[in-house]
Amino acid sequence: MHANPQNGSIANIAIVSTGGTIEMLPDRGGLDISGHHDSLHIQGDVTPPSIDVEHIRFCNVPSPSISPEMMTQLCLKLEELISSGRYHGIVVTHGTDTLEESAFLADIYLRGTIPVVFTAAMRSQSEMGVDGPRNVRGALLTASKYEVHKLGVTVVLNDEIHSASRVTKTYTSNVSSFKSPGYGPLGFVDQDRVMIQRKPMWRIQLPKCRLKLDQRVGLVRTAAGLGAREIRYCVDCGDKALVVEALGRGNVPPDVAEAVQYAVERGTVVCVTSRCYIGRVLGVYNYPGGGADLERKGAILAGDMQGHKLRLLLMASLGIGLNMKNIRKLLERL
Repeated sequence: MHANPQNGSIANIAIVSTGGTIEMLPDRGGLDISGHHDSLHIQGDVTPPSIDVEHIRFCNVPSPSISPEMMTQLCLKLEELISSGRYHGIVVTHGTDTLEESAFLADIYLRGTIPVVFTAAMRSQSEMGVDGPRNVRGALLTASKYEVHKLGVTVVLNDEIHSASRVTKTYTSNVSSFKSPGYGPLGFVDQDRVMIQRKPMWRIQLPKCRLKLDQRVGLVRTAAGLGAREIRYCVDCGDKALVVEALGRGNVPPDVAEAVQYAVERGTVVCVTSRCYIGRVLGVYNYPGGGADLERKGAILAGDMQGHKLRLLLMASLGIGLNMKNIRKLLERL
């Protein structure tokens, strides 16, 4: 069923639900996951008449509870659904806090033959101006458009279609929270039309494999006078790889640079990205702690990839047996 549905035909879409605000209801202490059997509303006007929906519950938890291992199992479930040949597309409903990580892991792992679209809600069903039903409808329409699979895994909220590789949550509560800083959306959902305007600027994919994560990857964010102790701690705890969110163009304080060298000398893969929203890290500055200095010390500069996504890429790379040379090659195009 991987072929494009013809005009007038019905698209069969699987909705894989995982919980999150889109399924939450208020209790005495605030919003919480609902135990109600029909907490995800996908009937009525939510589902376009050209689409048949099959609901598959993967889990029902707040998104901070979704661990990397659960993300792995979700990816394997999506792979199973794609391979079944039963669906024209898949929509995943997910809590917003870790949605971009689950979507990114799916993007680097899955071999796209049908669209896979993540969506969510910034407001629960009990709040004024609830956005979940509209987001689900937009995701269903996007998942029914065959050409979308060529974009990789996408994320649809607030009528915008974003690449999983670039999208991030930028606002704690606003319905327009999900953005792709420096890139913008791939397209839009306008009423019943899906309008694609561009392709992703880059997309990294793992070699064909059975997904497995190595959890021994640290993430250290630098600041003035901060980072060296944390890097050494990660190395001494046995981390096999480390993401350093550096300042600006990829620069760190001198003692952090010494800690990076400490890590590399002990066989830890060190990848450097920036804590800035937009722009690549590059070996421009040659002073102790500058990007050029970190490269000489053996660190890998990881373009403009976000630190939390880079961490997942390293976990997956190590989990499937890639070494530092392989990882450097994966990242060299950024």
